Amino acid sequence: MAPSTSPQAGPRDPVLLRRLVSALVLAPLALVLVWFGGYPFAIFVAAFAAAMAWEWVRMSDREAPPRAFALATGTAVGAVLLAAQGEAGWCAFWIVAGALGSWLDRRRRDNPHEAAIGVVYVAVAASILVWLRADSLTGLVFLFAVVWAADTFAYLAGTWLRGPKLLPAASPNKTWTGLIAGLAFGSAAGAAVAMWAGMDLVHALMVALPLALSAVAGDLVMSLAKRRFGVKDAGSLIPGHGGVLDRVDALMLAAVFAGLFAFLAPGGWPGGAV
Repeated sequence: MAPSTSPQAGPRDPVLLRRLVSALVLAPLALVLVWFGGYPFAIFVAAFAAAMAWEWVRMSDREAPPRAFALATGTAVGAVLLAAQGEAGWCAFWIVAGALGSWLDRRRRDNPHEAAIGVVYVAVAASILVWLRADSLTGLVFLFAVVWAADTFAYLAGTWLRGPKLLPAASPNKTWTGLIAGLAFGSAAGAAVAMWAGMDLVHALMVALPLALSAVAGDLVMSLAKRRFGVKDAGSLIPGHGGVLDRVDALMLAAVFAGLFAFLAPGGWPGGAV
């Protein structure tokens, strides 16, 4: 969900229209599948997970053989399908085995930890989305509301209002103005959903604020990774955004945070937890 390439602020943004068209296509589809849940949603997530795993290998390992792509995508898809069946133990085993396999394969080249980290990050984040939906529609809607609001308003405020740079080492386009807007609107959106689900305002904000922060941090993490690998975009699958990793970078880290929160404090997550 990060701004791709380097769009200019305001009306000079060359990819704004393409971003809007992509959002109008993907957002309704995602919401419909979130509503249905079950295997339709799991298959949707698995397809995105496969694309993310492929993009990670492509940008982090320029000399990757076909088996590297097979290991990464197979781990991501298998983990999501196991999560959909409620097989948490087997899901964790599959992810660890896939990460180990990717590490051993990459060891013959260089930086094997990059292969393992990518596999784990993609597979865990995608699996948690399926796990959260199986537990509660409300919990996943809460997650999406916070991430979409935080990511959208951080982008709009950062590119239209500009302001001091947040972390130039990660991205020259991200600003403190965007961070503040992302946290404010993400927290507000999450609080609205949580209160609608019966949670009091203070409790709702205590969950929504760190979740919004994790969404903004996820955007920065992927920007740093792309700088590390010397690429502007993770891919080119989604017009106006780049690759799937560029589109869902904020959601990935937020999903990991949500999974940990729901697991450690199930009573505190909107809609309950497994």
